[in-house]
Amino acid sequence: MKWSLLENMAQIPKSKQEIQIIVDSISFMDRKFNLISKGKDEQGNEFFLLQIEYMEEDINTGKLELQKARKWYISPYATETEIVETAFAACRRSMEHVLKEHFLYQGHRVYSPHFDIKGRKALCIVKSFDERN
Repeated sequence: MKWSLLENMAQIPKSKQEIQIIVDSISFMDRKFNLISKGKDEQGNEFFLLQIEYMEEDINTGKLELQKARKWYISPYATETEIVETAFAACRRSMEHVLKEHFLYQGHRVYSPHFDIKGRKALCIVKSFDERN
């Protein structure tokens, strides 16, 4: 293939509506998938973030509250497969977060996803490792 032919085959960016149609076709438990417009790239194309929301009891208060997961980047050039796989990754990460919140060892959330990075670093500094002899 000649280079000029490849240039003519450049991928066309998807609009928010086109991405929204894909996102609206995804379902997982009671999760809601929000597509958020977040600005424009260097070519002037809009780019997006995908965020999962759901109702769940707060791990500390026990009150039913709206939970919002982290945001995931969606390029306007993403393929349908990439968008669906990003949503899948978001679900997997969200479920891992819930697992870490509810897993207890001797009554403690030893895998809490809410541990601050400085606290984790402190464990590394004191070399709090469980090693075999």
